[in-house]
Amino acid sequence: MSRLGRVAARAAIQLYPASWRRRYAAELRDLVEDGDAGIAEFVDLAAGAFGQHVIGGAPMRFEPAHRHPSAFAVAASLIMAPTFALVTLSLIGHELGISAVASAVDPVITSITRARIVDVALLAAPILAVALAALPLLDARFEPGDDGRLLAVRVRALPANLVVVGVALLLGAALAAHAVAESVLHAGA
Repeated sequence: MSRLGRVAARAAIQLYPASWRRRYAAELRDLVEDGDAGIAEFVDLAAGAFGQHVIGGAPMRFEPAHRHPSAFAVAASLIMAPTFALVTLSLIGHELGISAVASAVDPVITSITRARIVDVALLAAPILAVALAALPLLDARFEPGDDGRLLAVRVRALPANLVVVGVALLLGAALAAHAVAESVLHAGA
């Protein structure tokens, strides 16, 4: 192989993603040094590198929740968003007396909550959001103690997660108060 062919092949190896190079580069360099490569092999290596960038990528990693607290806060917020929107619009319409909002949101709420599964999902959303946002805040582990192993629980104070937990708790309380008020009003007590 010519000197130019080797240089081109080494350059083509550098085009591969870093994770691929860590695993295969040494073996491929040995093949390039021992083989008889030319421009066709360079083009083949470059095309392979391009293919690895297009279809490859970093492998999916699943790690403990405490390493990704903001992702859990965002997921909890997204789960809670429909319930938050409906409760907020309902409160604006009924408690603040803005009849335009109330007349617009009441038919939507009635049609959405007609399906019992949707109603249950809207009611369960704040509970699920609290659990999801609080998960990265909790660190539970066994530690050695004088009397044997002890369960140690630590709570991290991460602002985004704490805000989501607080909003979800307030939303759940508002839903519970509304449910109690509605049941008392309908029962006539």
